Amino acid sequence: MTVKISVITPCRNAARHIGDTVRSVLSQYAVQAGRVRLEYIICDGASTDGTIDIIRQFESPLVKVISEPDKTMYEALAKGLARATGDVVAYLNAGDHYHPGAFDAIAEVFQSKTVSWITGYGAFLNEVGSIVEVKLPYRYRKRLFESGMYGNWLPYVMQETTFWRRQLMDNLDFAALSEMRYAGDYFLWKAFSKRNRLCVIQALLGGFRTHAGQLSENTAAYRDEVSKICRTPNMVDFAVMAWDALFWFAPVGVKKSLNRDGILRYDNRTRQWV
Repeated sequence: MTVKISVITPCRNAARHIGDTVRSVLSQYAVQAGRVRLEYIICDGASTDGTIDIIRQFESPLVKVISEPDKTMYEALAKGLARATGDVVAYLNAGDHYHPGAFDAIAEVFQSKTVSWITGYGAFLNEVGSIVEVKLPYRYRKRLFESGMYGNWLPYVMQETTFWRRQLMDNLDFAALSEMRYAGDYFLWKAFSKRNRLCVIQALLGGFRTHAGQLSENTAAYRDEVSKICRTPNMVDFAVMAWDALFWFAPVGVKKSLNRDGILRYDNRTRQWV
């Protein structure tokens, strides 16, 4: 059965980068070959810089466009997520992009494994779109999501490389997500972690582009908002975090040996994710 993937892009006044982001979704090899069905929802916050004119050029049966005022980026995201009908869901911010073969890997993993949500290599791009840094996550734990460790003491979960089954959003508080200003992604990850663990796949799925004026520049505000939705870390949390931190920058083989079921690697001999 063909997997349907829903992607949401919330944006406002993103004319400089929105075209590259949209093209990275529509040019997926799996979409063009019909191996994956795409639902792409772009939620524009009533842009005034020509963003909507660029987006309208891509409008089609695959691309739905919503353009209306919203209070925050996460209000726009919540609108899109609430409308998603795919088997698998993700969101991609303006400026970020997907690797052309990402959806093939996503479809294969979700069809062959009982995972609920996955994340791949964290890839960082410079202003012009060159990949300048790549890191494979080690492990994600429920208790460390609950205590706000990721993005504070351990690396962030990268949204542009994270995908989940739509059922994870059952009973998700979209109204609360809409009120977030900086850490709406962490709101999602914390909610998802209560239901299932986040698995890692050794694949380059997407990349985060660094550019001036992006919301993620305000790390202090992000961490403050995370602290408001998380409990205060205790000594056990810090002990577990310190143990995990030892292996975040270890070789991939070491990470896999210590997190055998939580990291999936592609076996070229069997052509399977193991």
